[in-house]
Amino acid sequence: MSVKIDYTTSTSAQEAYDKVKSAITPEYAQKFQVKADVVYDDENKIIKSTGPGFTLTLSFHGNHCNANLDLSIILRALKSKIMAKVEEQVRKNI
Repeated sequence: MSVKIDYTTSTSAQEAYDKVKSAITPEYAQKFQVKADVVYDDENKIIKSTGPGFTLTLSFHGNHCNANLDLSIILRALKSKIMAKVEEQVRKNI
């Protein structure tokens, strides 16, 4: 599932990337009781978070962010609920 999130407060991909990068950390994921490895690709403005049964990729472009969520079969039933939460959290920052 992929979602396009338009910037509301950010004026560039770099600004949006920097804001989300500071907000999405492994410690942030622990609030949801999820252990996740977060990798930041500063050159391509991509944040990739991987944990047991999921991969979340946020890629930042001119005026929007693409959020892509891949889930294991076990978690797929919760995909729309999880994606709605991800979209809400990203939208708060950009």
